[in-house]
Amino acid sequence: RADVQMGVFAKQLVTATFRELFRFEYPETKWMNGGLIPISTSINEGATEYSFTEMEHTGRAKIVADCATDIPLADIGGRNNLRRIKTLAVGVTYCRQDIRTARMQGTFDIASEKAASAREAMDRTLDDLIRSGDPAAGLEGAVDHPGILVTPAITGNWATATGVQIVADVRAAINSIINQSSGVEVPNTVVMDTASFTLISTTVHLPGASDRTILSFLREAFPMIQRWESEPGMATVSATGGPSMLAYRNDQTRLRAVFPMMMQAVPPEQKGLSFVLSFETRFGGVMMTKPRSMLRLDGI
Repeated sequence: RADVQMGVFAKQLVTATFRELFRFEYPETKWMNGGLIPISTSINEGATEYSFTEMEHTGRAKIVADCATDIPLADIGGRNNLRRIKTLAVGVTYCRQDIRTARMQGTFDIASEKAASAREAMDRTLDDLIRSGDPAAGLEGAVDHPGILVTPAITGNWATATGVQIVADVRAAINSIINQSSGVEVPNTVVMDTASFTLISTTVHLPGASDRTILSFLREAFPMIQRWESEPGMATVSATGGPSMLAYRNDQTRLRAVFPMMMQAVPPEQKGLSFVLSFETRFGGVMMTKPRSMLRLDGI
């Protein structure tokens, strides 16, 4: 009988499987991919430290007599800054049977997929380090770099603030950078946590008077800000562990993430029937030559 005969088929022989492979997707690493900060690879990968020199001009002219001998002098000054470079590493392992099993399935290459997981792990760690640094390792990040401007929001708690109050907070942050630098520093980038960005993207600035969102108003009011971005990691970077907003000038003359060596694979090592594949990166933290070109607004 046909129904009896169907019972002898193994489950795997009557189960259809899509040949397409579906991969998990993860949040974009916006710091690591160079979108939020310039990436510098100019330092030799053999260096254990790097330095940079800051130069300043001092002195002012004054009104003197026509035959004066007491002419004021202008001068130069500077300092040398030394930074550490650290190695980051991650590895994967697989055995000969893993290779055979993956080949039998015919949907992916085990070595390539394992390498992709190592890349993901490395990029996520570096994304966090560029944003927040690691003081214990001597690596400085963007949001808590020494010398940046840090100020609490005037209103704060944007979840309950009005559109006018939120705009006032952002305006004060942007104007603070410009005013404290006498116009030398003009921010061109604003980054905040995802919840705050979603809020200003969907909340009307003046309810009843216009349907324009807070973000739309800010874009028009501050045309010098070329990029308004959300970044999940900004949700916990304030002094109290809450959300913050960064306003800064995204320019390699102001700041950059230093990579003497981008991620490279070490030659595979075979141990019995298994393989170990390691990857390394050399990272020197965030170098900020003009820290007062950045302001962190806490308490939003």
